[in-house]
Amino acid sequence: MSQVSGRSSAVVRDEVAERETAGADHPGAVFAGGGALGALCREKDWASHPLGPVASWPQSLKTAVSIVLNSRFPMIVLWGPELFQIYNDAYRLLMGTKHPSGLGQGNRECWPEVWHINEAIYPRIFAGESLLFEERLYPLAPHGRPEEFYLTLNYHPVRDESGRVGGIFVTIFDVSQEVRARRERDRALAEARAERERLYEVFMQAPAIISVLEGPDHVFTVANARYKELVGGRDVVGKKLREALPEVVNQGFLELLDGVRSSGKPFVAHDALVQLDRNGDGVMEDVYADFIYQPLRDAAGNVFGIMAHAVETTAQVLARRRIEALAAERAAMLGHIADAVLTFDPAGHITLLNETARRLFPALKEGAVLPPGGVGVRQERLDGTPLSREELPSVRAARGERLVNEEWFVHAPDGRKLRLQGSAAPVHDERGTRLGAVLTIRDITQQHRLRQQLETERNRLTQVFMQTPAAVMVCRGPTHVIQSANMGYMDITGHRPLVGKTLAEAFPDLAGQGLFELYDQVLATKEPIIGNEVPVRVERFGRVDDAYFNFVYQPLLDEHGQAFGVMTHAVEVTEMVRSRRQAEERTQELVRLTHALEQSNRELDQFAYVASHDLKAPLRGIANLSGWLEEELGTSLTAEAREYIRLLHGRVHRMEALINGILDYSRAGKSHDQMEQVNTTALVREVLELLAPGPEVRVEVKPGLPTVLAERVKLQQVFMNLLGNAIKFTRIARPDPCIQLAWKDAGDAHDFAITDNGPGIAPEYHERIWGMFQTLESRDTIEGTGIGLSVVKKIVEMHGGRVSVESAPGAGATFHVLWPKRPMEPGPTASPPASSTC
Repeated sequence: MSQVSGRSSAVVRDEVAERETAGADHPGAVFAGGGALGALCREKDWASHPLGPVASWPQSLKTAVSIVLNSRFPMIVLWGPELFQIYNDAYRLLMGTKHPSGLGQGNRECWPEVWHINEAIYPRIFAGESLLFEERLYPLAPHGRPEEFYLTLNYHPVRDESGRVGGIFVTIFDVSQEVRARRERDRALAEARAERERLYEVFMQAPAIISVLEGPDHVFTVANARYKELVGGRDVVGKKLREALPEVVNQGFLELLDGVRSSGKPFVAHDALVQLDRNGDGVMEDVYADFIYQPLRDAAGNVFGIMAHAVETTAQVLARRRIEALAAERAAMLGHIADAVLTFDPAGHITLLNETARRLFPALKEGAVLPPGGVGVRQERLDGTPLSREELPSVRAARGERLVNEEWFVHAPDGRKLRLQGSAAPVHDERGTRLGAVLTIRDITQQHRLRQQLETERNRLTQVFMQTPAAVMVCRGPTHVIQSANMGYMDITGHRPLVGKTLAEAFPDLAGQGLFELYDQVLATKEPIIGNEVPVRVERFGRVDDAYFNFVYQPLLDEHGQAFGVMTHAVEVTEMVRSRRQAEERTQELVRLTHALEQSNRELDQFAYVASHDLKAPLRGIANLSGWLEEELGTSLTAEAREYIRLLHGRVHRMEALINGILDYSRAGKSHDQMEQVNTTALVREVLELLAPGPEVRVEVKPGLPTVLAERVKLQQVFMNLLGNAIKFTRIARPDPCIQLAWKDAGDAHDFAITDNGPGIAPEYHERIWGMFQTLESRDTIEGTGIGLSVVKKIVEMHGGRVSVESAPGAGATFHVLWPKRPMEPGPTASPPASSTC
């Protein structure tokens, strides 16, 4: 851009006026000064130009030309309708190759490339308007090719002697460089902002622990998710270090940060100990980390903050510290472990194989390298494709990966294809140096086959379920979509379409009767609901029936213990209810006289009656029917059919055991014997003779068991259930079951403890196991009703005692019976109905 002259425009105009006064009609006077353009104007033959001789020019044009030529700003005057151009030296730079031909040329002819812009502007100026356009883009072609120019233009009308606008003053500033520089600066600033934002996101999402502290007080300005996780989820951003993490003030970290800030040098630490109050309860946790304090500098080179970059090494430090203590025990432990164990050095050479590993891989020796094939160890993915060396668990662990319970195939030398499950992990010393890797492998071939067999068995059970004569329906999900319903259920519901519909869609006639809400309750509580003689108004076979049903709504639980559906087991008892009600009407007087007693025992009596009569009768019918079928068909039965009948007998016996268990539970609080002094040593001996645990079971009874005041039969039930459970569950879990019965004086009670070395019970089940129908194993795995412990709890608590369990998975279990030295004597109650034998 041309520099503005030191003289003001007023001084210029005064000088021009003086020259015009001296000889205004002479071209030399009009074009006086003006530099190169002034000389060119003086040489030009204006007489042959449409404007004519200079002497004939109107004074207004002469004055305008004189102002333009003597201005230091890029200026041009456009005169007349043809917009003839006269410009100065500063403007000539914008003309390019259009100069000198552009002098005196019409504007449209000179600048055709921008006429589409100018043609709308000039009429406004001739109308007397002044216009200013700042940084406007013009596609000019001063050198024969279009170029982008950013111009600031000021248009002013020039009036002639008549007062009309005779021409146009245009002052032009080429601001292209300034605009481009500013835009480049804005683009650079935007990129810098974007880069900072990207860097911030990298910090926030980085797998490492990162924070930024600024100022002499070390105020947190950045803390990513891993950093917040390290400090127990505390929000530290915007706080001083001593306020955000007060527990580290006296641990030397403030001094380290001050040193980095003052020296400008980074600080690096390995396996540094920091004690943190992660839970906010004042309890300090020892945390180890590798970290670096990196000073951050501003554009002037001054340290304005510190970036902390850390990786927690607590696990590695603790593991490294345990290595030396465990080294002496490793060989002995690995030699007796059930899984195959192999250890490797950093180069992948085998350093140890336990006996299980040698049996599994007989061709492998210490010092060998485990390949993907060869030496009798061909390994494959589960899809049958071979594993490359880099995919081997041991090689991946040597690279630092941790693998848990991955599965693959191995072809043994004898031709067997084994399905293996293994875990692998790198091993480090206390300095963090990788020592190699350890690989544990378990042969799950048989286990996998058993799972497949279990699935087959489950399918067969489904077939039995569909063919059972009882009414059974299964629905899934929160909307209770019907998944299956057997023929018995179809019969009692009028053979309406059911499968695939929700309960509300399939049974609109049941709306408002409270049944749908019971399904919601079962899903929410995961507890069964038993209904006895529940009245239901149902449409079936073209009529509306007032029917009565006994039913059980049983929650269906997945492997995580979550309810995913409800199984309905229903028996219609309409005729029975109607018959009984007729009898009740005839004996109304007797009902009124016995109402008080019946009110206290009705629910339990009715349940016992239903359990003994209405559940056993159809079960015996099923058993008899299956027996008749077996006798009638004889040898014509297929093996599969015989298996079905065998399974049916097993389910019937299981249901009978369940019913008897329920009756035992019912009677536990009903009938009472005379309280007497019971020698528990003799009582336990009798119980063990009845249980006959077998020679492989070791039962240890502490000598000198006390004599207690109790109902002998009830106390016998307690020991029978507890010892029987301990023997049953321990014997299937390990080959050397050991049961111990001990006791101690607990003040006003005797504390009996039955301990086993079985599989143990997770803490979340310690309360649940005392409930009705609660078992921790599938009934296809361990036969049981889930009632025994509830009977024990009821008997003990009925006499004023308590029961409890201490256990953990894999650590066995200890069941405690706290039997009071002065037990309560239960009052007399009505006996429950006898079990039906019809």
